[in-house]
Amino acid sequence: MEHAGDWREAYKERLRSVEEAMALIGDGDLVTMGVLTPGALGSALADRAEQLGRLDIRTLAPTEPRLFTSDANGEREIELFIGEPLRSAHDAKIATYLPNTFMLGMKAHDAGREEARLPDVQITSCSEPNEAGYVQFGVHMWTRKAYTKRCPTTIGMIDPNITPGHGDIWVHVSEFAAFIDDVIEPVNIEAVEERVRTLAPEEHRAELLELISLASSDQIAIAEGMFHMLPPKIVRQAFGLTEVDAEAQRIADNLAPLIRDGDTIQVGVGTPSQLMFKAGAFDHAKHLGVHTELGSPGLAQLWERGNIDNSRKTLHRDRCVAVAWTGCDGIDLGIIRNNPAFEVYDPNYLLNPALMSQNSQMTSINSAVAVDLLGQISSEDRYGGQMINGTGGQPDTHISAALCPDGRAITVLRSTALEGSLTKIVAKHEAGTLVTIPRYLADTIVTEYGVARLLDKNHRQRAAELISIAHPDFRAELRKEATKHWG
Repeated sequence: MEHAGDWREAYKERLRSVEEAMALIGDGDLVTMGVLTPGALGSALADRAEQLGRLDIRTLAPTEPRLFTSDANGEREIELFIGEPLRSAHDAKIATYLPNTFMLGMKAHDAGREEARLPDVQITSCSEPNEAGYVQFGVHMWTRKAYTKRCPTTIGMIDPNITPGHGDIWVHVSEFAAFIDDVIEPVNIEAVEERVRTLAPEEHRAELLELISLASSDQIAIAEGMFHMLPPKIVRQAFGLTEVDAEAQRIADNLAPLIRDGDTIQVGVGTPSQLMFKAGAFDHAKHLGVHTELGSPGLAQLWERGNIDNSRKTLHRDRCVAVAWTGCDGIDLGIIRNNPAFEVYDPNYLLNPALMSQNSQMTSINSAVAVDLLGQISSEDRYGGQMINGTGGQPDTHISAALCPDGRAITVLRSTALEGSLTKIVAKHEAGTLVTIPRYLADTIVTEYGVARLLDKNHRQRAAELISIAHPDFRAELRKEATKHWG
């Protein structure tokens, strides 16, 4: 690393045009691009891909459609989160999934394993350098710093819309191979509003304008150029503005008695878990701590009201800590912005069960697609192997709570899907179903019909517990199946 006094010259030497920076990506390279990458960076990578004979790309919750066409010239690999925008690319087998976890994501490389394949190049957004020559990755860091420390080449695009944060989010300019500046402009909210008024489908205009008023500037910046074309439902989900429905409210009411004063909590971004703050599941509790993967709507507002004070945490006391505060709504992000009470850390550190399980009363709350009568939890697919998402951090956080001596690993789900026509408490998963959490790590399951406690229960007892929280319309058939399989 260059001496601190040399950083301005080092930064100047690393400034490149978009084309010059992309030229650092060579034929046959593996390139990684993180979640919430600005469109300008994804577009530049797509242009470079078209120039090369082969380019392998690893992405986390990808959003650049041009990289995932049927004529893609190389492997397209999705890690951790598939996400709505490019689920079709995975269904069409254009992209494949990397069954990684946050806790083990860097292990093969760090251990010097011969099977490790670290990306040759990372492209990422970052802030402009501070007075000491460090850039930061903001409140939506995810794996950016972890890859910067390990990839041979990192290209940074200066993004003035990054929400500044606190924690282990800083990297010196000397650790980058190149910087691109003067491409991303500060988000122009007025221009976005004007495009909505004039270019959006007329039936969407009023709702999209309302959503702009409820979002933070960094949320709008990610989709600035195409905001007016997005369906309001997708925007609400992305901005953490989904309303609490009656089923989610009943799930929250059943969850609330399980939350103790002094719990250190993790709440997943899936549905219905991400609605638990807004539904009031934690409103009664005092001295809560937060050690989580991501945020959820209402989390920072609960801190502002004093229910979360992190005063009883074992680790990172007096601070809320996360991999990223993605998932929070605009009000939350306004509270978190440059707030030292909210910190961000590398996921392979923060979500390691060897660390996370040390928290007092570690309590994880994650969603599921389906649970079978033995307690096998499926959170990634439906219809026997059709993936709709990846693991995210659920294995890491669930295992952490399960290993914590006074912890509890909670799974929340609605009892039915498809307007009540399909039970999500099933006798057996369909052949090919991906099991995210095995039955021997299952703990507590919550639906709108109650709480099933599976720890220390045998197969017959587990079946009885889970049938009791299934939708009443399906209980008779589930009992019949349980008797057939387990007596």
